[in-house]
Amino acid sequence: MQPTLVSADDHIDLCYIPTNMWQQRVPARYREQAPQVSSTPKGPFWMREGRPWGNAGSRASDGRKVVFEATGVPEQPEPGVWRPTAPKYRLQDMDHDGIAAQVIYNFLDWSFEDQALKTECLIAYNSWLAEEFCPVAPDRLIGLATLPAHDPQLAARELERVAKLGLRGAIFDVFSATLSIADRAWDPLWGAAAETGLPLSVHVGGGFHSAHKHIHEVPWGRAAAAGLFSMQLDEILSLVLMCGMLERHPKLKMVMGESGIGWIPYVMERIEFEIQNYASMYPDLLKRTGPRELFRRQVYATFTDEILGTRMIPEIGVGNVLWAADYPHGDGSYPKSREVVERQFGNFSAADRRKITGENARTLYRIPALA
Repeated sequence: MQPTLVSADDHIDLCYIPTNMWQQRVPARYREQAPQVSSTPKGPFWMREGRPWGNAGSRASDGRKVVFEATGVPEQPEPGVWRPTAPKYRLQDMDHDGIAAQVIYNFLDWSFEDQALKTECLIAYNSWLAEEFCPVAPDRLIGLATLPAHDPQLAARELERVAKLGLRGAIFDVFSATLSIADRAWDPLWGAAAETGLPLSVHVGGGFHSAHKHIHEVPWGRAAAAGLFSMQLDEILSLVLMCGMLERHPKLKMVMGESGIGWIPYVMERIEFEIQNYASMYPDLLKRTGPRELFRRQVYATFTDEILGTRMIPEIGVGNVLWAADYPHGDGSYPKSREVVERQFGNFSAADRRKITGENARTLYRIPALA
């Protein structure tokens, strides 16, 4: 059976990055502090700036079963080779799961003290993605660059560079940004994104406050955090819709990665209520494009398995939601994506189902249609 699904939010995790990638690609003067793998009592570990970053190799550093063990395929099919960063094996997993193409995010934790070093490491990763990984199957492996989030001009230049390399989107790490996403200093980046046609993504992963503190402290911590995980982007969505960036740059496309969708209509409804109910306070806002219209024109959201959320799709816009498998994460749909899709969209029209599970992402990321 030919794969037909397009997953709009999958990952390359830090643990699977080729161990020599940064040492080969960053300028020589940065290599001592650049990421490299060291042996520790807990196994191989990524170090950067002399500090631990994350485990290297299996994602299950604490011995938990990983998703590949449950599917009966080896996470490490060859010595030093990990399925998610070996295109040959990643494509096999996609075929098995009915996935025609993946939009690929990275691991999202870029906590460096030296911003110049961080920038060089981002450039190295983006170049590796564009030059070595995605070209193996350029219309199936759709890698997203990661942009420096401390300097708007630098971010804009890197976006223009990766566009020339053939990447089709980029991640704006809103949680490590030195300025609010609403700050007009970012206009050069929004303008570059509009000009190049590359969608910009913000992704969950750094927006916890009180709940996150309990994850490793108490037995219920992870479950409590799970209930809030997708809603880390609620404040970001409100800012994006209200700060004027979308109106100033009508060709800019923003994607909320792994945001889920069930909560989105409430945010838009509440903003509209505020503006209308206190009209005398917001005379200028009443003249501007409303949040629903802005969302449908320029914003997208990804989700995986959300029965309640799918009921909200008519309120959000069928053209603005992107289904995703979240490969290779344990809470994703791999290797049962076909079943997950059928369970959620069995009552949808064939046309709407095709849009949500493929056509929307193909249009947004300029992925050729199936032959």
